[in-house]
Amino acid sequence: MDKEIEDFNKDFDDEIFDIAFILKRSCCKYGKIPWEKYYTLFVSAIALKNIAANVVLENTHIIIHKKVKEPEKYFKILKDESIVRLKVRKEKDTDDFYINFLLEDIVDNDYKDDDLNIILEKYSKIIYYKDEELGDFELNKDINSFKKDMPWTNNNILIFFDNINEEFNKKSIDIIKKIFANKKDIDRKLKECAAESIFKPNNIEKEEFIKSISLTSISIDYKNHITFYFKNSYVHTIPVNSDWDFNFKPITQLMFF
Repeated sequence: MDKEIEDFNKDFDDEIFDIAFILKRSCCKYGKIPWEKYYTLFVSAIALKNIAANVVLENTHIIIHKKVKEPEKYFKILKDESIVRLKVRKEKDTDDFYINFLLEDIVDNDYKDDDLNIILEKYSKIIYYKDEELGDFELNKDINSFKKDMPWTNNNILIFFDNINEEFNKKSIDIIKKIFANKKDIDRKLKECAAESIFKPNNIEKEEFIKSISLTSISIDYKNHITFYFKNSYVHTIPVNSDWDFNFKPITQLMFF
């Protein structure tokens, strides 16, 4: 066995389990460290069933890992929102948040199980939060947030708000309405705030930077907190924080020009 793979696999126990998993939508991802030969495949699941013990566990933070040369081939085998039966090994050092496994073998990529199918049907059902003025927000069950594409000043942006309870959902809708009622003024103030995190005062390139960035998404969470995310062609993400009263705060200094 290649040493890179062998070293990676050392984090998992030797015992092999026969487990069925419900895979998430957009279940497969992969990444690679430049100096390594292999890619790391990440397969996300929302529930599992230990076949031998006949025990079902629901958890939205189940991840199956594997070091591979060609990760794309697994995208064809492991389908989104499906039930698969795999041979896996458990991670040695576990925490209370993620449940990690090492993929040893794919037994069945179209596995049938009545218990898991009930969970899958519930997961696959689309849930909306409806507002007469703003329209329908679709629930992203992976992060338990409602989302919707909405038109901003010159582009569409994605709006998120946490699915806490009816009171919070109504509050989030009210905040979104206030944002969009004053979007031109808010857009300018946000861009100026984003520039403050990057440029020293009176920098002559600041105005050009403000013109170059665009709002991409807004996230509202339950801790009296809003995050506005910007980007341009050479900066990946520029966040601006705010409370629910629109007191904007730049993120701590990132870099100076």
